[in-house]
Amino acid sequence: MTANKIIISSILLIASCGSATALPSDLCLGFPGETHTSVGVYIKSLADDSVIVSNNAEIALTPASTMKALTTATAMSLLGCDFTFQTPVRLEGKRHGKHWHGDIVIESCGDPTIDSEYFAERGGFCDSIAVALQRCGINHIDGTIVIRESMPDPGPNDQWEIEDVAWPYGAGLFGLNYKDNTVKLYPITGVMEPFVPNLKVTLKRGRGNNLKRGVESDNLIVTCRNMKNKKWCINTTMPYPAAVVKYALREKLAEYDIAIGGKDITFDNDSTASTIYCHLSAPSAEIYRSLMHRSDNLFAEGILHAITPQCHIDSAITIEKNLWRERGISDISDMLIYDGSGLTRGNKLAPKVLGDILEWMAHSCYAENYVSYFPKAGIDGTMKSFGSDTPLSGTIALKTGSVRAVQCYAGYKLDDKGMPTHVVVVMVEGFSCQRAKVKKAIEDFLLSTLYNS
Repeated sequence: MTANKIIISSILLIASCGSATALPSDLCLGFPGETHTSVGVYIKSLADDSVIVSNNAEIALTPASTMKALTTATAMSLLGCDFTFQTPVRLEGKRHGKHWHGDIVIESCGDPTIDSEYFAERGGFCDSIAVALQRCGINHIDGTIVIRESMPDPGPNDQWEIEDVAWPYGAGLFGLNYKDNTVKLYPITGVMEPFVPNLKVTLKRGRGNNLKRGVESDNLIVTCRNMKNKKWCINTTMPYPAAVVKYALREKLAEYDIAIGGKDITFDNDSTASTIYCHLSAPSAEIYRSLMHRSDNLFAEGILHAITPQCHIDSAITIEKNLWRERGISDISDMLIYDGSGLTRGNKLAPKVLGDILEWMAHSCYAENYVSYFPKAGIDGTMKSFGSDTPLSGTIALKTGSVRAVQCYAGYKLDDKGMPTHVVVVMVEGFSCQRAKVKKAIEDFLLSTLYNS
């Protein structure tokens, strides 16, 4: 019998006895090079409050996108499930017949979902503004488009790696966000969908395809193998989404025969401000589900920032830690949290801390909705290929997390009604083998540990 099977067999014996245990720190999942990695595991039965597996459970490790499980739990607790982002659009100035002597003003609120492809039914932001102006009988605006952004820390989190900034998963949160803050770029022809003003694209031939762009930079370097394929496209991020919205809105207004004069307007005492349109996001419950199933970094940052929308993200994180400390999870005070998505490698959470949060949610009034946001093995989102054609399929729901040399899972084992029976947290950090081998080892471990009957 191999060392891996010996350890798993001992886990099954302990689980069958229903008693708590703290397994040795050399628990073996069985992937190559494991002796040089950190493996944290915490599995607890919710039925009898017994700990099934606890290995390095109090050691802080990199949670990657399992951080979204914490972010969503916090947002549900503080914002609820019916919260909506509201982005009002106003006319400021005064009217002269069909002319408006003033500006169109968009008051941003940090909504990460405006014209998102994942909420296509709520699209048409610029169309809605044009229609609203048309209904008001306005066909000429003397001033310009003003976008007010009050967010003090717009753009990619300052703890994120510079190499992530140009890729869609590294799209930063701004006061005004648009189309997931990404653009489809055809590097050979220079075509952009949507158009991004001032974005300068430099092409370089290389062995593979790659993107590089600095924070707050308009210069994008695209490395590609084939310099002649005009149909090849790649998704990248917008440096400043507000500039894209201004351009898109000008184009849309032109389609509706509404002119923008572009003048600097001096307002007098007769000037007024009236709201002509207010964009409402989907209810937060739908945003939670979307970000958890797809592991959307932009949405996660958006809902965390919504807790303190006028403040730096650190304020929201402080409130988050205080919330869970007040709920009895005091160890969270010692954990490192820098963002809501888990993209930064600087985040550190202990498996037991994350497990305790999952346990609290499972016993709360939020349980049914919260548990439903976790992708089910073999069925949903990032878990669709995990445990398919095994007893795990449909009976375990986990948020995945992966950055370089890190693979994590956090969530629940479910009963026949989809309610949680066990809290499950597995965190692996520092592996050097293929990621697929780590995933398979974790899959086999969970099968052996949770399905021994």
